[in-house]
Amino acid sequence: MRFDPSTLRSFAVDVLAGLGAPAETARTVADSLVRADLRGYGTHGVGILPLYAAMVDDGAIDPAATPTVDRGDGATVRVDGETGFGPLAAREATAEGVAVAEDYGVAVVGLRDASHIGPVGEFAERAAAAGMVFLAFTNTAGGAKNTAAFGGTARKLSTNPVAFGVPTFDALAFDVVADFATSQVSGSVIREHHRTGDPLDDEWTTTETGDPVDSPAQFMAGDGALLPVGGRTTGHKGYALSLVAELLGGLVGRNPVVGENDPEWLANGAAFVVVDPTAFLPVAAIEDRIAHLAAHLRSEDGVRLPGQGAHERAAANREAGVAVPEHDLVPLADLATDLGVTPPEPVQAALADAADVDDDVQTW
Repeated sequence: MRFDPSTLRSFAVDVLAGLGAPAETARTVADSLVRADLRGYGTHGVGILPLYAAMVDDGAIDPAATPTVDRGDGATVRVDGETGFGPLAAREATAEGVAVAEDYGVAVVGLRDASHIGPVGEFAERAAAAGMVFLAFTNTAGGAKNTAAFGGTARKLSTNPVAFGVPTFDALAFDVVADFATSQVSGSVIREHHRTGDPLDDEWTTTETGDPVDSPAQFMAGDGALLPVGGRTTGHKGYALSLVAELLGGLVGRNPVVGENDPEWLANGAAFVVVDPTAFLPVAAIEDRIAHLAAHLRSEDGVRLPGQGAHERAAANREAGVAVPEHDLVPLADLATDLGVTPPEPVQAALADAADVDDDVQTW
């Protein structure tokens, strides 16, 4: 089921408005969701709106809230998401970081209480598009614990994603962007496998015996834990990266750390670091080095650069339309009906042939 991005965006805006979001907030959040779908990150696209609705119902998201900004002395900024929609707060934090880095050459932004900010790569892309290097380290205020510490098997940490962005200016058609969980996969991937029925990879999870979790349903019911990046052999690297993200989200972002707080839902906190690379090299020199590096790596067939896949998928999906599976579309349409929102005609047509979907899974 493929839809024009503008159709999905308009539908998402209406649903968000039905949840109580002001018009500008609804447009901003909808844009972030469709942006994720375009890049192939459907686990964080419009299909996540029923989960956001559950968070609104439980008070984990205040749909009317807007972030507050406190610029410190020099190159520091504090952004409080005020429990509003995460993409709204993270966009504000990114824009503030870019503005301060333009003045100082560098900025450090602490973000707290931002509910769920979605793919952190969006903000790496936005900073890189503004000519800035971007680094992000996120935590969840103690929520969504689903990852084991290296050497352990219990759920001690969240997936604590990190992201990096490097502008390529005119050297490449896309900026270098990396965005990944510090666990073997994100919690949303497990949730997606539960909904599709696809089995889990044995390298993703562990149990008390050291064996993997047999099925996504068992994992969603609380069995086992995700392994840190690197798995059973080199997971100490992913574990260390996760721990650093936890601390930076807590210390710079001023967000609670795991062990301090045990909420039912998550609330992202983050440290964003934004650097103006032209404070160190002129643009021509940056482009030259990136071009040499890219040519060196891509001289071997099959090698791509971080950010290239998302760039290519977005271009293809703008042309062909955004794919939304039944297990996302049906719950979204059900939510719209509950809110008194009429789905757009293309969505209604697709729903005529869609099977019913059981979407009672809360866990990330």
